Amino acid sequence: MSSSDPDSRLLLLMRHGKAESGSGQPDHDRTLAEKGLTQAKLVGEYLAAQNVQVARVLVSDSQRTTQTWEAVASSMPSFDGEVSFHEEIYTGGTAEVLSLVHGVEGRLPVVLVVGHEPTISSLTSALADDDSDAGSVAQARIGMPTGGVAVLSGSLGSWEDLREESLTLHTIVRP
Repeated sequence: MSSSDPDSRLLLLMRHGKAESGSGQPDHDRTLAEKGLTQAKLVGEYLAAQNVQVARVLVSDSQRTTQTWEAVASSMPSFDGEVSFHEEIYTGGTAEVLSLVHGVEGRLPVVLVVGHEPTISSLTSALADDDSDAGSVAQARIGMPTGGVAVLSGSLGSWEDLREESLTLHTIVRP
């Protein structure tokens, strides 16, 4: 993303890739299936091809989201942003994720969140304004597919200004 508007923001909300069934292990420790790794690499390739310069990444601390981010990053060789891992993305809901995004420095225009359902689709639906793509809003209301990324943008003075219906949902990338 490159924009002459200093208030231009791009928020990417991603559901982790397809995970293994877990068969007896704690949910937090579930790993990605081969399909999930492929999905995540495709997302990274998409972001690189679109020249999206992610500045800040907020990742759930679960195994499958961590692996998702690592696979996305492996397809983005020019990535030089900051990454942090958060239990509250795993244990919380939309309010907790929104609070984390509110804490991102205003000078960072592009944020990626890697999390879980139903939080990712619920937050996508809540943030989408009236100018959003109707099909993408409908998909968010149904649920985010594994590996899917909601692409939202808008003009905000800072990430603290992010509120319901304050961004335009352009598309949901389905790898």
